[in-house]
Amino acid sequence: MINLIKEIEPNLNPSKISCDYELAAVNAFKGGFPNAHILGCFFHLTRNLRKHLGELHLMGRYNNDANFAIEARMITSLAFVPIDDLDTAIDELANVLPLELQPILQWFEDAYVGRPNRRGNGRRPAIFPPEVWSVYDRVLNDVDRTNNHAEAAHRRLCTELSMTHPTIWKFIDVLKTIQSGRDVYLEQLIAGREPPPKKRKYVEADRRIKSMVENYNRNIIDFLRGISHNYKMNA
Repeated sequence: MINLIKEIEPNLNPSKISCDYELAAVNAFKGGFPNAHILGCFFHLTRNLRKHLGELHLMGRYNNDANFAIEARMITSLAFVPIDDLDTAIDELANVLPLELQPILQWFEDAYVGRPNRRGNGRRPAIFPPEVWSVYDRVLNDVDRTNNHAEAAHRRLCTELSMTHPTIWKFIDVLKTIQSGRDVYLEQLIAGREPPPKKRKYVEADRRIKSMVENYNRNIIDFLRGISHNYKMNA
């Protein structure tokens, strides 16, 4: 697919590529566009955490214990910590998380930071290094933390198809229908129509998160807890 894209657009040279945590896709993007910065979607990071909570049969407690839910989200809130402070943040978080969440933190550390070497010198390579999933700089620079706009497009496509195994002709017809609608919307924007506003609760949450990141301090546990109050882990 990437080779086909490059064949159609030989001068395409993206500086950033947003994607979820599919290793094959990440490696393909790195190979096809070696100069691009791969940005992991924060929504998919929280979804991976939710998946592991489910595997340990902890979602019931997550849904019914507000404090436990905050503590669980403190793990993915590590994405808002400066990369240079991650080692300290993980150590401090390990000291305050309940026993049930320790395996989740260990999984996160192994996959997204790198397991510490036994001799105490550095870490093993992470599957997805912090440069991929950290949103600290993105928040400061008003860069999207998620690729939810793409997720919305996927949902629209699935709705229009209304089946799991469409023919190639059905797929093409649906793409044409969707593209026709987007072309009309683009013309409306060009004509001066305002895009739909973001919901107020999300605007306020983003404002609070940016304020906390801008005023980041070394009280890491309070910082992680504060961030965790401002987003949810939806399926």
